[in-house]
Amino acid sequence: MESWYRVQSALIAAVICLALAIHVLIGPRRNALWRRFAWFNFNLVAYFLVDALSLSEALGPKLALSTRAAVASLLPATCVSFFVGFATETGHQTRLLRRGAQLASLALLLSTLLAWPPSALVRQWMLFGGLACALVVSLGQMVLRYRTLESRVDRARLKYVTIASAAVFSLLLLEVVPGLRVASAANILTALYMYFMFQLVTRRRLIDIFEFLGRFVVLSGFAIVLSAIYVLLVGWWRHDFGLFLFNTAVAGVVIAILFEPLRGLVEDKLNQMVFREKFEFTHQTEAVRGGLANIIDVSELATALMQHLEGSRRATHAAFYLFDEDGLAYTRLAHIGSSPPPRLDAITERLFLNRLLEQKLLAIENLEAERSELAKRGTVEDQAQVEVLDALVQTMEELQAALAIGLISGDQLLGFLTVKDERLREAFSAEEIKALIGLAAQATITVENSRHFDRIRERDRLAALGEMAAGLAHEIRNPLGSIKGAAQLLAEDGRSDEPYLGVITEEVERLNGVVSQFLTYARPMKGAGEWVDVNQVLERTLTLLRAADLPAEIELIGAPNLPQVRSEPELLRQVTLNLARNAIEAMGAQGGRLVISTALTRRRQPASPRGRYRGERVSFIRIRFEDEGPGMPPEVLERLFIPFYTTKPGGTGLGLAICQRIVRSLDGSIEVSSREGEGTTFSIYLPAADAARVSTSI
Repeated sequence: MESWYRVQSALIAAVICLALAIHVLIGPRRNALWRRFAWFNFNLVAYFLVDALSLSEALGPKLALSTRAAVASLLPATCVSFFVGFATETGHQTRLLRRGAQLASLALLLSTLLAWPPSALVRQWMLFGGLACALVVSLGQMVLRYRTLESRVDRARLKYVTIASAAVFSLLLLEVVPGLRVASAANILTALYMYFMFQLVTRRRLIDIFEFLGRFVVLSGFAIVLSAIYVLLVGWWRHDFGLFLFNTAVAGVVIAILFEPLRGLVEDKLNQMVFREKFEFTHQTEAVRGGLANIIDVSELATALMQHLEGSRRATHAAFYLFDEDGLAYTRLAHIGSSPPPRLDAITERLFLNRLLEQKLLAIENLEAERSELAKRGTVEDQAQVEVLDALVQTMEELQAALAIGLISGDQLLGFLTVKDERLREAFSAEEIKALIGLAAQATITVENSRHFDRIRERDRLAALGEMAAGLAHEIRNPLGSIKGAAQLLAEDGRSDEPYLGVITEEVERLNGVVSQFLTYARPMKGAGEWVDVNQVLERTLTLLRAADLPAEIELIGAPNLPQVRSEPELLRQVTLNLARNAIEAMGAQGGRLVISTALTRRRQPASPRGRYRGERVSFIRIRFEDEGPGMPPEVLERLFIPFYTTKPGGTGLGLAICQRIVRSLDGSIEVSSREGEGTTFSIYLPAADAARVSTSI
């Protein structure tokens, strides 16, 4: 009975290893590691087959012993070659280890073939020693890789892989010990272990034991279903050889037809029964991804994401952040759980955002493991990295995030999704993380579609506004001209109602100014013109302002040797006059100090006139207006550039909107910062002619 069990287990192990080797060799993405894995499996196939033949007495005792020794003598070369490649990158040390293992296998093979030394017992102990050394070298390489891994999760998984390797191959090694006859499950355990390694090699990552068990259960269930089909079609006719062959062919055709749909059905059903929560989460996520494709509004997108995560019961905290139009901050659009920060400043959190843009996915456990590893080394360079990782971990904790997944388009970070399950430290499996990454990818497409839709709508709105403006101006200016002319004629008659006529004339002129500004805003901008010197344009413009005897003190601080910018001088003059007059009016009759400064700086290049930024950093001329006025509250800042929005009693609300359109037509950007009681600062950035100059900004 024991002999029958060992024969069957050896044959089963041989078949499994053969299937793994063939699958790897005919796969679409073969590489050196895959080939080494295949040769290792072929070597094990030969070993198990010889073992089965010797146990079944198909080979004589002497022939069985020598054949088994010859096949086993090749294991040091194939085993070390695979595990060295699995554990480390190709280098001088790995090549030496492979060469050493190959020489050892060659020596053992020659010893077996030449029957030298004459004593069979000595040769068996030599074989045992060679196999033991190969196992020690392989495990040593696994330990070396364990020490270099940064992820705590990957380290734990590799630790289990190393322990399993030692246990399985030690049992297999016991069968080579001379004179030792032990009944063990080494053959079956080796086959299961090689299937586990097959998952690691083909998926190029360390999987956890639950994921492996899940895949094994699915595979076993699928095999049982196929076996049942085969038995139903073939088993009834086993006594009639002709019908047996015919039904075997029919069974093969049926299995080939049902293979793909049946595999998907069995996988879904078994996953649903064994890993119900994970199955439901991944399938719900796939369904939500399809629904996101029909969403245009980003607020609706954020709500849909949070509703899905909350309904899945797989997250206690989650938030969705999207970048502002000026690219200076990321704003929280929706969240579940306790409230994370409403805004994430792009400057102060630059380290976190850059790392997220680079890696696309951040896990707090990986960051903490990397920090701990660097802290142990204690070098100066490592200490600097530890401080960076401390900042990253702190940001993740402030965001209440175990995972942060970036919404990346090209080299832009459009936003990010944060997820956390406070009930578990390592809450998300690899499949769930993969589903979340897919969800973020679909959200990225939705955000891009929303931005594109907004641009089209804005373009259509401006086109319609321009057409309306021309007709509106004509309809308003004609009666205005008549009213003004009549008022002037009445004033010449010297009547007593002359003050009222003055009011009529003044209001008509003001209304005419509103119409003129409205036309300026609606008219398409000419964009770039000639190359001009910014400092010269500012000097001439401020000469006009100083001549007006204004209550404020105006100071110009121009950086020397600035490159030129491409613009119409009149456009720059118009923007300067508008911003300077606004600052002077804000400081009031008591006056104050207005500082206008220029500098050369480097920043991200605008990707479009709407102010989104590319990853490339180029040179810009910065024109800054700093006043000592009362400042503005946040609610005013948010609406500052909206047409017809004004806080001044006699204002039109078009001045800043026109300034923004002019600056954007020059491929630049305008930004504002203000605090109540501390003044306001407007900054204009225009592309510089010479992007290679060194920055003069402070």
